[in-house]
Amino acid sequence: MAVRQRTTAYRVNGSAAYAPAYTGNVVRTPRRQDEQYAVPKRAPRRQTVTRPQVAVREAGHVAPFAVVGFLAVGVFAVLLLLSTLQLHIASDNVVALRSQLADLHTEQATLSAQYEREFDLQRLQAAVGGTMVRPTPDQITYIDMSRPDSVVVFNDGAAPGAAGAAKGVGEIFSGLVEYFC
Repeated sequence: MAVRQRTTAYRVNGSAAYAPAYTGNVVRTPRRQDEQYAVPKRAPRRQTVTRPQVAVREAGHVAPFAVVGFLAVGVFAVLLLLSTLQLHIASDNVVALRSQLADLHTEQATLSAQYEREFDLQRLQAAVGGTMVRPTPDQITYIDMSRPDSVVVFNDGAAPGAAGAAKGVGEIFSGLVEYFC
């Protein structure tokens, strides 16, 4: 068991300022004992750091479903763009037609006033003379339009079988082209 020697004359209680060996900023001269037991300093070793090899997974194949999905999204985006463009064109046409309708209503009011001014029953009676008579009941014909219209088409030219199916698909395709164009 090693015995520790006391180097100070009194206890410091953790404060080096009260130690008699403390001399402030003055550098002490090494004692012979210190020189005798001084351990030579070694040059620091350089360690080579090797990074671990990371296993990289090979790139997989592109899934055909993903390609089809991206193409479908692209097609739908283009169709959405075209339909929005058609909506704007139709909206502009509606605005133009409404202004034209307002002009036509104004013109109708003007023409109706002019017609009322020109149509004078007494002046007309004077121009025609006594030959103008009221129509008799057998000369009056009434049309009853209270029933809804109905149309029956016979032999509309529909081809049976595969030819009719091909014609139907063609009509659907032409309807889609007409809608989007």
